[in-house]
Formats: sequence, C-alpha cells, structure tokens
Amino acid sequence: MQQLQKYNIVITGGGSGIGAALAGTLGEQGHSVIICGRRKKKLQDVVGAKANISMFQCDVSSEKEVRALSRFIKKRHKYIDVLINNAGLFGAIGRFDRTNSSSWKKTFDINTFGTYLVSKHLLPLLLKSSVKKIINFSGGGAFNSFPNYSAYAVSKAAVVRLSETIAEELVDEGVQVNCIAPGFVATEIHDATLNESKEVAGDHYDLTREKLEKGSVPLEVVVNCVKFLISDKADELTGKTISASFDKWGSDQFQNSIDLINNSDLYTMRRINLVNLDLKNPLRKTL
Repeated sequence: MQQLQKYNIVITGGGSGIGAALAGTLGEQGHSVIICGRRKKKLQDVVGAKANISMFQCDVSSEKEVRALSRFIKKRHKYIDVLINNAGLFGAIGRFDRTNSSSWKKTFDINTFGTYLVSKHLLPLLLKSSVKKIINFSGGGAFNSFPNYSAYAVSKAAVVRLSETIAEELVDEGVQVNCIAPGFVATEIHDATLNESKEVAGDHYDLTREKLEKGSVPLEVVVNCVKFLISDKADELTGKTISASFDKWGSDQFQNSIDLINNSDLYTMRRINLVNLDLKNPLRKTL
C-alpha cells in the first residue's frame, strides 16, 4: 500500500472541532471526504468551495437518516476506505439523579448508538475497499470515573468496548477498528460545561477554564494521530484505544511492535486482577 494513496473518507461530526479539522487536513491532502452532522450551516462552512469535500446533514442517532447517508455515499463512491466516527457531545451534566433523563439518553444515542449505526450501515461500502479502517473517538471518563458527566463517560466507555468487540468480529474481513482518546482539546464541546454552574459541573468546571486559558492538547496532535492510523504504518493494528497526546504512536518502536501490541492487553479496557498487582502489594498478599 502506498502511503500517498488517496482515500474515500467519511467523518461524522464533521461540522466543527476535531471533525472539521480532520476534514480540512485530509481534504488538503487530496483525499475525498464526506462529512456529516446535524447543523447544516456548520457543514457548509467546512465544505466551502473545496471540490473534494462534500456534506450530508444527518443525525447519527437516527437509523432513517443514517440509511439516507449510506445512499448518499453510494451515489458518489463504489466504496469507502476509512470511516471516522467523531460525532459526540457531553449531553446531560450533573449528578446522575439530577440530570434530565431524555438528555442523558440522547447523549448515549449519539455517542454510542450513533457509532453503532454508522458502522453498521456503512460496513458494506467499507468491505469493498482494500483498506477497511474504522476509527472511533473515545473520551474523558472511558477509563476513569468522571463525576457529573455520567452520560458522557458511560457512552464513551461503551464506544471503547464496542470498538474492541467489532474489531474481533471483523478481523477475518480485514477490517481494522481502533479508538482515539484525544485528550482535552479546545473545541466547542466545552461550551456545555461553561454554560453550567460550578455546582452542577463540579471540579471539571474550573479544570475546563484552566485548560482553555493555559493550554490543552493541540488539534494538530489529534489530526496527526488519525493520519497515522489511516496510513500503512498502522496496518494490522486493531482493537486498541490510542491516546493521541500520551502514547508513542509516532515512534519506530511502536510501529515495529504492532504484532506484540495486538497480542497483549496494552491499550485495551480490562479489569485489574490480583495477578496484575505488584508482588509486594499488600492486597495481593492478603487476597
């Protein structure tokens, strides 16, 4: 596979933030990009006059609209090479019992069910490619508790487990499925926190203000991580969640160790068992 090969790429949540940045960069590289999202004006702003970026207004939590997205893509491409499930939102914020139930469910519908729906209905187009890559976006709370953001945390943890599961289900089809944990990136998703009070958002309110003022993960770090995952350097890597800002995915050592990584629990969601504890740990001695 030639690294400069031009791909057909679909990006959900492509109207703003990370999705918009990915569309712009990948479009500039000559890839054919289709973005979708709920806000038509945002999508139009990203597309502009770019000939190789097109758009389709779509709520990924609606199966009817995702089916329509699939038909839209089929009219333009015989296949897609890369699917990037980026659409997501914080949704319901606050202690779980004080959140709006419909808002909590909508967060899960978009972040998790939307990832499922788009992957499901675009898979036939993906299977016609020789590349076959799905990249899903994890987020804060996927691997640690995230007080006052239960909807987001649970939905993003579910995206990780969904990715690991379908990676195994599709391995014989040659499909690679991985997640990216982008870290704290200064995008409009954080407006949801700032629009709440500190009493509702908790400690994350002050952390958000601090990160936005003093620095966060640069967008280009996340974009470069995606570029790595869709390149031939990441071929065979599957079922993993890669931290864009922490893991050494750009190193030769990482890229030369993909077989070992695939055959390990590294970069996966697993329960910590007694055998995982240090031999000197008092719990291991006691239990």
